[in-house]
Amino acid sequence: MCHKRLTDDEIANFLLVGDLSDIEELDEGYEVNIDNLDEVLELMTEEIEDIQEIQPPNNPPSRFRPFIEAVRNNFKKIKIEEYSAIDEIIIPFKGRSKLKQYNKNKPHKWGIKMFAIASKSGIVHDFEIYVGKGTIQESHMGLGLSGDIVMRLLDCVLKFENHNVAFDNWFDSYALQCRSNFAGIQCIGTVRANRTGNCKFTSDGNMKVKGRGTYEYKVDTTNNIFGCKWFDNKFVHMLSNYMGAEPTDIVQRWSISSKKYVPVVRPACIKEYNYFMGAIDLHDMLVELYRTENKVKRYYLRIVHHLLDMCAVNAWLLYRLHCKQIVKYKSMLQFKSDIAEGLLRAGKDKLKKQKGRPSLRTPTPPTKRRRLFAARPSEDVRFDNVDHWPNPTDERQRLFNDVQV
Repeated sequence: MCHKRLTDDEIANFLLVGDLSDIEELDEGYEVNIDNLDEVLELMTEEIEDIQEIQPPNNPPSRFRPFIEAVRNNFKKIKIEEYSAIDEIIIPFKGRSKLKQYNKNKPHKWGIKMFAIASKSGIVHDFEIYVGKGTIQESHMGLGLSGDIVMRLLDCVLKFENHNVAFDNWFDSYALQCRSNFAGIQCIGTVRANRTGNCKFTSDGNMKVKGRGTYEYKVDTTNNIFGCKWFDNKFVHMLSNYMGAEPTDIVQRWSISSKKYVPVVRPACIKEYNYFMGAIDLHDMLVELYRTENKVKRYYLRIVHHLLDMCAVNAWLLYRLHCKQIVKYKSMLQFKSDIAEGLLRAGKDKLKKQKGRPSLRTPTPPTKRRRLFAARPSEDVRFDNVDHWPNPTDERQRLFNDVQV
């Protein structure tokens, strides 16, 4: 099948239609001018459907893999912070795909799973889409799929530079802590009771008798691995290769029986874990604020649009990081609106060409003379060196020296 090759402007406008769908408050000057939008959508749909014939059903299409790798490479260019976390991301999707997963504990219970590493500020530095057993090449370190994913994502973390990484009990194990310690990365995380490396703690019944805040810790002096068991509302097991249980502090926890806040002893490893484990959750929250809404049944388009939303969130977080000296910075809504305007109007003809014959009826003059100011475009449009000429008009207005063009 022979297709017409799409231009860069047409592809940008196609992505812009999805980007503008999640922004509700737009000015009147924001309009999408695509003469052959139906043709563009039809051609892109046909080219995408042809990919399925040569691609395994549980892998992303090969035509989109360069896009995914390009996004990953750009994420890796961002310098990672001292504190980072590894967790999973769910891309909402209820269509037909072997990549679709179900997790009852997530806000979006059906979707495509993705593993990512993010700094404490919420900036994602690397990710890996979960496709099942063949997600990554299996290693011979005996860490399992979850441990191999962590070691792959830790490639962007500097070794022996006191960088701290946190992850939950789906990833953590005694073997993973030993491997990360050998690689020069400081890790901490919750762990399941059967993954502690035969570390024996006091039974649950004996710790419940002592009350909330009871903890017990043990140290593996051979591999420098620390283990802790803490009783709050439930029992929590922790493993770390750099943080112990002391010094402890006191936190206020709600007691259902007493109906008031009571002081509870908290080990230092629990405090350290809670300090930066929510990095991925912060990024998910920012993506959810203005998510690109598209009712498509093709899972790969959902992946592409979600990656574009992640790029926008990363760009806004970097903008905030470098604009700390500015008292008032742009909100995410305004920031994404400027991105959409830059994609739509930068480097293109600004003069609107009127179509059809001019109207014979003259417009009625306004009852009251008002000073009209055109909305200033974004900096991407102002400094693109294209078409910066005055717009012709039939109305006569005064020239004010204090107006900046």
